[in-house]
Amino acid sequence: MKALEKAQPLPLAGGGQSMGRFLERWSSLLLIVVLVIVWEAAVRFFDVPRFLLPTPSEIVRLAIDEWALIQMHSIATIWAILTGYAAAVAFALAISAVMIRFPLVERLIMPIFVGLQSVPKIAIAPLILVWVGAGIGSKILVVMSIAFFPIVINTMAGFKEVDRGLADVFRSVDATERQMLLKLRLPYAVPYIFAGLRIGTTLAVLGAIVAEWLAASNGLGYLVLSGSFNFNTARSFAAIIALAIIGTTFFNVMSWLERRISWRTGINDSTSQI
Repeated sequence: MKALEKAQPLPLAGGGQSMGRFLERWSSLLLIVVLVIVWEAAVRFFDVPRFLLPTPSEIVRLAIDEWALIQMHSIATIWAILTGYAAAVAFALAISAVMIRFPLVERLIMPIFVGLQSVPKIAIAPLILVWVGAGIGSKILVVMSIAFFPIVINTMAGFKEVDRGLADVFRSVDATERQMLLKLRLPYAVPYIFAGLRIGTTLAVLGAIVAEWLAASNGLGYLVLSGSFNFNTARSFAAIIALAIIGTTFFNVMSWLERRISWRTGINDSTSQI
């Protein structure tokens, strides 16, 4: 019996589970730390010219020294991302509601959206600059033109994924199209909409950078270009890291909002409120 008691690995199993949870939660951060250490060591060991590839420590030091500059350009980029993204969401949801109500509109407009989406936005952005001029207006339009398409596609997919039985129940009690949209289609479409919103966050960041590359006097995209033109690669890397942080934060915020919106669980309750 004593031998059996000694053979029980309960503490080890608990410790293994804790280690597994730790690795699951922090594995990405640990990988980043390892890559940064390898980067630092490789640049120093091979004596890579700093204008080609600076060390992470040099990038951090420059970011601290030029924090005010990076902050100013970050605010300009964030403002362009938020305003353009909000415009893309509003337009995508509105046009999706119209298309699901009038199928003819979908058949007419959707091929145009697909055709525009297939054209690289780097080719359309110069035209937007000619029409609107350099400034925040062109940034908003470029961000909107890039971010709205996945939101439209996913929203339409969600609107069409309605349970036929529930749709028949709504029609049997003479529900209006507005009630069908707000109390049936929209709750079912929420997971699809947020899938499009998450994709749109990354595309919104891309759109802002494209606009700032073409014609801008501020923003992180402008800072990346100015750093490369002046062979200040550390500044370009600092701006790129700031962009990565902004994009990741934006994506995580949308994921957080999705987890807290549980409209799908309230579908059955909504049928009793018609």
